[in-house]
This record gives sequence, C-alpha cells and structure tokens, in this order.
Amino acid sequence: MMRGLILYGVLICGVALAACDRSESDTTTPTTPTSAMNTFTGTWHSTSTTSTTGGCSSTNWTISPTGATTATITYTATCSGVAVAGTGNATLNGNTLTWATNGTAANNCAFGLSGTAVPDTAADLRVAYSGTVCGRPVSGTETLRR
Repeated sequence: MMRGLILYGVLICGVALAACDRSESDTTTPTTPTSAMNTFTGTWHSTSTTSTTGGCSSTNWTISPTGATTATITYTATCSGVAVAGTGNATLNGNTLTWATNGTAANNCAFGLSGTAVPDTAADLRVAYSGTVCGRPVSGTETLRR
C-alpha cells in the first residue's frame, strides 16, 4: 500500500512539473506580427516622382514590425523640394497604421511629418501625411506600391 502511494505521488509530481515546463515555454514565445500588420510589412515606393507644391514625392518606405501592433518605418522622400530621410514609429489600430517622424533634412533644417497609411489594394498603400519641412507646411496623399 505504501509503495503504491509513493509511486502515485511521484507520478503526480511528474505531471505537475511537466505542466510547469509547458507554461514557462509558452510565455517566452516571441510576439509575432498579426496578419493585419503583415499587410503593411515590406518595402513600398512612390508610383509617381512628381510632387505638387507643398507635397512629397519619390517616397520609399520599409515597414518592419517590432510587435503585434507596432512597427518601424525607414524612409526617404523629397518634400517641398527638400530630401528627407530617417526612421519613424508606427502603431496599428484596426486596418490603419498611424505614424510619426521628425529629424533634420539634407540641408540641415528641421522636419516633422505624421499621418496614416491604409491598404488601398493588395499591392498599394495609401499614405496621408502632414507636417513641416524647413518651416514650410507640407501635406497630401500618396500611393505607395510594393
């Protein structure tokens, strides 16, 4: 009888330890981007190299997820005739990526831009933006393509 109880106790402890190991490994699994974030992930380019006055053109974006609903955007563009480049932060809410960035443009003046990006088609991303480049206001909507 005692031998049966000891064997039963060892079996219960083994099951409990296995459950503990399983839950620990489940909590250390890295966060992967959601399917919605995957829609934005990748490299995007302007469909036009011509900009309107007060707008941006020749835009290149690379969107890299940093979490299930966050990403980093590395970009280059020409806004109001001034080359800008840098890195911005983005947050996904539903099907809209909200982003913001600021820095120093190629001619050593400050810029700050923010806006939203939404999928237009599987291959197109519609980006709305506003801000200032070298003290001049810029705003517009641009279509970026994979």
